[in-house]
Amino acid sequence: MALLESPSVVELARSLEVNRSTLSSWIHNDRRPPMITAMKISELTGVSLKMLEYGLDWDSQEEEEDDEVAEGISPLMKSVLQNIKALDTEQLELVQTIVDYLKTSKAKTKQS
Repeated sequence: MALLESPSVVELARSLEVNRSTLSSWIHNDRRPPMITAMKISELTGVSLKMLEYGLDWDSQEEEEDDEVAEGISPLMKSVLQNIKALDTEQLELVQTIVDYLKTSKAKTKQS
């Protein structure tokens, strides 16, 4: 609520286009919102998804060091991830649909 400068849960729920009860369950039951909502919060606030996940006092340098030594990340994967970062919410929803389809079709192929 503080990040979005929202005076109330009702106002914040309206900004995020979710029911107030849904938002309350995320806040009070320590549940995560769906990725699309987290992305919207990130977009509205300018706070990265990692910072939303780990907290405002999270040190990104430690994570970046881990990323540099990550195993098996191909140049193609790095390129795809960079391009994904530039997409808007609608485009990301489409990418998620495509990824879900590809995962499902791969699983079906393995079963055959």
